[in-house]
Amino acid sequence: MHPRKVALVTGANKGIGFEISRQIGRHGFTVILAARDERKATEAAKRLQAEGFDAHGVRLDVTDPATAEATARWLDGQFGRLDVLVNNAGVSFEFAAGTKPSQLTLETLRATYDTNFFGVFTVIRHLLPLLRKSAPARIINQSSTLGSLGVLSDPASPFYGVNLLAYNSSKTALNGLTLAFAKELAGDGVSVNSVCPGWVRTDMGSDAAPRTVEQGAAIAVRLATMDDPPTGKFLDDGGEVRW
Repeated sequence: MHPRKVALVTGANKGIGFEISRQIGRHGFTVILAARDERKATEAAKRLQAEGFDAHGVRLDVTDPATAEATARWLDGQFGRLDVLVNNAGVSFEFAAGTKPSQLTLETLRATYDTNFFGVFTVIRHLLPLLRKSAPARIINQSSTLGSLGVLSDPASPFYGVNLLAYNSSKTALNGLTLAFAKELAGDGVSVNSVCPGWVRTDMGSDAAPRTVEQGAAIAVRLATMDDPPTGKFLDDGGEVRW
């Protein structure tokens, strides 16, 4: 059996995903950096190897089930298990364009869900047998406060006016997925939680965002490394977020 705990992070070649991988590596984990582009995944892993971490890159396009299946086979052959899965890969096409719900195309809506919801489901389905081997194991889904119906329906909330139909609803659906798997896996020693990194300075978040990638990564890393994590929760740095 591989001596180190093993964590896989999707969308890990840059931004929050890369920083989550780096911080988990600091805790002594073997880190698998997954990305759609194998070259970018490998290059990101080499950056962490240069910092002294046990890091590996793998091609995993969350919208392509064949790559998820191949990743599962590779993980099983290399390590025999998976301790932590961070579903970080995500997309947003509306914010920069200022797209109103009535202007949204079906193609954009489907493309958003393909990554933010169906992609997470696909990865969990293929990697769950390896997580079950490692119980207690953790699944951490990168959500957003913009997925909180409680927040979005509150006129006093600063997020009330951020009316991004595809992105927001995909994260609401992701939170529903979190709850469903948390209930099913409660007896299997696999915790499942949604987290919100906040508005972070990344390619998606833009330079206008107030938070650093180090700050954005913190809540996922905490859940990945803490001794007795909760399950079925929606969390950020401040505690629980309204569903």
